Order: sequence, then C-alpha cells, then structure tokens
Amino acid sequence: MSRADGSTTVTTRFVWVPHGTTAGWLLLHRTVADHATGETSDDFWRSEEISPEAAAAGAFQDTDDEWRRIVTGEPVPFLLWPFFLAAVTDRELPAVREQVLRSVVRPLADISAELVAAPGGPAVITPRVTLAGDPFGPTAADLDLGEDWESAALDPDGRRAGLLAAVDSRISAADVPGPAAPGPVTVNRFVARAGTAPSGLGAALEHQDVRQAVADLLGDPRDQAARETISSDLRAHGFPVAAEPLRLANLPRPGFLGRLVIFCHEDTGSFRIATLPACADSLREHPGLAAALAAYVCPLDPATRGDDHAREALRAALEELPPEWDAPCERGAGLAPPAWDEVTIAVREDGVPAGDGRPRTVEISHVELVDSTGVQSWRIDLSAPTGYRTDRDS
Repeated sequence: MSRADGSTTVTTRFVWVPHGTTAGWLLLHRTVADHATGETSDDFWRSEEISPEAAAAGAFQDTDDEWRRIVTGEPVPFLLWPFFLAAVTDRELPAVREQVLRSVVRPLADISAELVAAPGGPAVITPRVTLAGDPFGPTAADLDLGEDWESAALDPDGRRAGLLAAVDSRISAADVPGPAAPGPVTVNRFVARAGTAPSGLGAALEHQDVRQAVADLLGDPRDQAARETISSDLRAHGFPVAAEPLRLANLPRPGFLGRLVIFCHEDTGSFRIATLPACADSLREHPGLAAALAAYVCPLDPATRGDDHAREALRAALEELPPEWDAPCERGAGLAPPAWDEVTIAVREDGVPAGDGRPRTVEISHVELVDSTGVQSWRIDLSAPTGYRTDRDS
C-alpha cells in the first residue's frame, strides 16, 4: 500500500524540560502527517512537575490501550503513563513556549510509526525508535519493543527550534494571543558605585536569597519590587548596588535582552550577566556577544548609547541569535517561575565565560515504563546534566 492510499506517519517525541536541578516536566510532542492530504497536526502532553522522589517511587503504571492511542495518532485527553500526562490546551501553549525558551531542553527519545488502514483498525508498519544515545539514557537493548522495531541514534540538533515552531503554529491556528510584537525592551541593570570592591560581587551572587530574587525578576522583568529585593539582598551581603534599568528600542532579539540581569561597576569594566540556562548557552555559543552587550549597556554615561559604533556592534551580535528570541518575555507566562538554582552567571569580572565548560551530573529523576502487570519494560535515567551551571552553583 502506497502513502497515497491514505497512510499516516505518527512521530512522538519525548523531551525533558528541567526546572531547577531537582524537578521538571516530561513533554510529549506528537506530529501526525497525513500523506493523502499533505496536512500535519501537532499535539502536546506534559506531566505535572515531577520530583526525583515521586519518579523513583515507581507508582505509575501504563495501560496498553492508552499507550497505543497516543502512538497511533488518536485523540488522548490524558495519559496515566508513567505519571499523569495531560494534553496541553490552546490557552496553555504560550506558557509551554516560555518554559521551553527558559530551559535547556533534553531530547530523550522519538517513536515513529507508519499507519495503514486494516480491517481491525489502523495497522502499524515500520515502527522506529530513536534514542538520545547519551550514557544516562536507554539503549535499544533496554526497550522491550518486539522484533519488528527499528532503532537508531537521536540527533538532538534543532529540537528546541522545532518545538517552538510547532507551538507557534498551534497558537496561530487556535487564534490564541501569541507573544507580543517586539518593541522597546527593558534591560535590568544594577550598578555598584565607587568604593565597592568589584571582587565582592561574585561571592554575593552565590547566596540563595540573591539567586531567588534574580530568578523572580527573570520571571517578570518589569517587576519593580523584585528589583528592590535584589538591591536589598545584595546590600545585606555587603555589596550595595542601585537598580538602574535601561529601556532600549530598535534592537533585534528583544526577547533575549529581556531575559538578562546585568551587574556592572561604576569605575571598572567588570560586569556579570545573570540569566537562565538557554540564554547562557546562547551567550557561550556566540563569541563577542557578552562583550558587545557590556560595552553598550554598562557605561553610565547616556551619551554612550548614542555611539553608533557600540550600538551597531551590539546589533550585529544580537542578529546572530536565532529568531526564537524575537518575541519579548511574557509576564508570568511560564508554567512556573524560574528556580533559584537555574540562575546562571554567564561571565565573571574579566569577561571570561564562567565555569570550566564541563557539564555537571545532577540528580534529576528517572522515567520507568511499567506495563499493567507491573513488569518493567524500560527505564530512562534523567540524572544527566541539564545544562551549564555557574562556576560555583552547589
């Protein structure tokens, strides 16, 4: 039977969206491609926020009927496997988009199958599973898939961009208000005055209360109360700063700029950028971006922001970022505000990237597939690193 005869291909992708180092969400993204009409549709399911303790309890069991419906493209409002998974509604899609933008998502596995009409209902042909292939994930030998399954290695490149494109297409189709149009963006800047030793900032930013205050501001960049809390907490730790936010217009990627908190010193060129894992990765992947940002934002003389050379250098650096950062940060749109241990200090006083560049192993969770009789079929260990952390984020 050819594809023109009405076959469909169903691809279900498993992605871990971390929240801090101790919890997160399992996100399922399913694409159904109808080869007769050429149309595709996207659906999403997400778990509740899962702690390592809840995942390790092994209290979640699947049912074969539920699992078959989701991998064969049928409507599924929720799934009791391996924990409660609920379909993402149209109104929740902007929140999912924001959470994916904040995080360094981890692709875990893809399952795809081609379906053809059969007397007893759709028949599955050429089922295939692709795995992340990292030392913490499952291997084909771990999965009890049967003899007819093909397996391959998973290429994670472009996964986040694909997720965002699918979410945006659903938002547009559902006529749900999407991200606001780009406009002036507020860049949160904190300035230490003369007489304050620049070396004290690094230690002050390591305190949990300061990190939580920064996380709160990253969750709502326009929150004046959060700015005051950061200033108060840093003052209590011996590093006084003043909140001096900047409102910038006509720069590309305002969504990226709005997800930064910049600390700089009045008398020196030292600066630090506090942000979330996905933004920190973008800073690391685009050499010169942090320096161009500091050169334009940190000087206290407003005339500097009229400097065409500094502005164009920042514009050129920002344009290298992917367009996923075009939409500004949505106020309160995330599934949950950032956790304090997600805050990443992207650069230190001398502008050198913080940390040693090596991922850290962090205990997050694991996922077990257990059939309705209690027999474990496979297990995904989620204790792999979720992304770069600060040089001292323990």
